[in-house]
Amino acid sequence: MVAVANEFKPGHPVIFWAFILILIFGFVSGTKAVITLDDCKGVSGGVKHWRVMPPEWVCSSGSFEWTR
Repeated sequence: MVAVANEFKPGHPVIFWAFILILIFGFVSGTKAVITLDDCKGVSGGVKHWRVMPPEWVCSSGSFEWTR
């Protein structure tokens, strides 16, 4: 019987930590979106779009934007 020294080889640690950071950013961003969902009602009549960096609602018409 041959014994395998290192049978389990996980993925590259950089990919793992990048995935963890993306999950954390998604959770924080989604939480902030839900908490501040009604912030634009008095300013622009509820018209808003999402900005990724920094994660926030922008109280104006438009579409999804990555940064300022």
